[in-house]
Amino acid sequence: MTLVTPMTDQACLLAALADLGFDGAKVEVHATPVNLVGYAGDRRAQTANIVIRRQHVGAASNDVGFLASAIGYQAFVSGYDHPRFGTGWLTQLNSRYQSHWTAKQERLAAEERRRLEEERQRVVEAQRQAVHERAKKMGYRVQETREGDTIRMVLVKRTY
Repeated sequence: MTLVTPMTDQACLLAALADLGFDGAKVEVHATPVNLVGYAGDRRAQTANIVIRRQHVGAASNDVGFLASAIGYQAFVSGYDHPRFGTGWLTQLNSRYQSHWTAKQERLAAEERRRLEEERQRVVEAQRQAVHERAKKMGYRVQETREGDTIRMVLVKRTY
């Protein structure tokens, strides 16, 4: 059985497999696809980047594999293993994948918001320093007050 999945992120797929009992010790990850092995130890025609070897799948099972493509990982499950690793299992895997993918997107969005806020604060501080330096050159003193996120700067020059 060959199914194209909407899963495109390797880290999220590996985390989803771990949730379903296939942790890093049971899953092989290859940069270039390798042949899957059948229950008799014979090489199958399919190749995959992510492989769950048959000893981790079941006694007389075949390897389960995921081949990376531009549109998502293509899952290879043999007809013998289909009752256990068929549509229901792939639905569970997809559900766990979506959870990890959503969490990753939220984490990346939070990191981007934090980065943008830090950049904004650096710009504000640079502008603040520029005002202080220019005021000092012109003989002024700066009085600062903060009201929430607003900085109010008043230039003061004493004349006698």
